[in-house]
Amino acid sequence: MKKAIALTTLLAIGFSLQNCDLYGCKCDKSKGKYFILTGISVENYKKRGDCCADKLENNQQVAFQDFSLDVRNFVRFYSAQLPQSSPFSLIPTASACDCIADGYLGSKQKLQSLTVITLEDFDAQHLANDTINDLLNAQFYLTSYDLNTYLLTDTATITQQGYTLTLKKKPELNPSFRVRVDVRLRGGEMYQATSSTAIMQ
Repeated sequence: MKKAIALTTLLAIGFSLQNCDLYGCKCDKSKGKYFILTGISVENYKKRGDCCADKLENNQQVAFQDFSLDVRNFVRFYSAQLPQSSPFSLIPTASACDCIADGYLGSKQKLQSLTVITLEDFDAQHLANDTINDLLNAQFYLTSYDLNTYLLTDTATITQQGYTLTLKKKPELNPSFRVRVDVRLRGGEMYQATSSTAIMQ
């Protein structure tokens, strides 16, 4: 009986001391559950294979179907405190090694608008300085959404730390593609960034 009690105690202590290294991974300390938007950047990318993309240099040529526009939010994380598990748990949970993504709860800031403006003549309906949101899709993994439709779902709180945008069609009037992105928040903040030029093939 004493051996059984000792074994139970040993297992309890052993489980309580387990960390991510035991499972073959290591989680960095979370910087925060939420994020605050502090700025944006806009970059052109070229698809490489099924999983990756390479940043384009200014005036680099790219096939229309391989092009994407990456709009990234500059963010600051906060509220880093996470619930702690009991040090005397007898059963290790599967989530003991789940790494929490920084800002996984999104931002409490509210998006008023995200507008993509072409700086070159695109087609007869979209000339330089016109909004081209209707020509863009928001891409998430293997799923694509019309940008304007998607933005209607992202106005309560900002849930993404950035957007990957793809064109629905190739420019008709000018192969040079360059845009400005304006982001307005309901609190009055506005952020703006301009892309380099991509030459559409």
